[in-house]
Amino acid sequence: MYAETKSAADTPPIGSTPAKVTDGHFVVYTRPYSSPALSESKDLVDDATFETLAERFGDTHFGGTTIDCLSVPVMYVQTESVNIVSDNDYDADHPAGSSLNDLFVIQYKCVDNILKKPYDFEPTDEQQKWGLPAWCFAEKVSDFNLRRPTLLQFNFIFSPVTDPERSGIHRFTITWANIEGKVLSATTQPVQLVGKSL
Repeated sequence: MYAETKSAADTPPIGSTPAKVTDGHFVVYTRPYSSPALSESKDLVDDATFETLAERFGDTHFGGTTIDCLSVPVMYVQTESVNIVSDNDYDADHPAGSSLNDLFVIQYKCVDNILKKPYDFEPTDEQQKWGLPAWCFAEKVSDFNLRRPTLLQFNFIFSPVTDPERSGIHRFTITWANIEGKVLSATTQPVQLVGKSL
């Protein structure tokens, strides 16, 4: 698994440490491979496996189009959990190494609800509020873990809902696990965050 941190702030000169400086507006991208192109081209299943999975999930009579939401592979083993931690204190209630799941929103694509008869492509009220289509979700990581989705694209974006208490260098580690015991983990490069109290 690969994780990287990006921000809207300017990147410091090459060779400076840490690699990025942000003003609190940053996101953590997680995907299965270091290249986004590889993430969209690898791990495809063959025709026989596809038919088996279609039977398993009861979507053999789907007559519509999935071109907008299924242009990349999705997983077919249910997710057990996703967790995000930092190697630095985030605030008084979230010391280094503790879960930040209640402080971060995870954005992801999932077709669990769509591939259930009657194949509803209508977004929920919450999705409409945020201008999201029916297969795109944004919720706290803790809520995602309650949902435990299955037909999920393995590309996650994590956004903080609050800045850290103090300025400092953070390395974020994302850990994903499925119900079959598969665990993947990745850590970002160090990122300098500006805290609430300078």
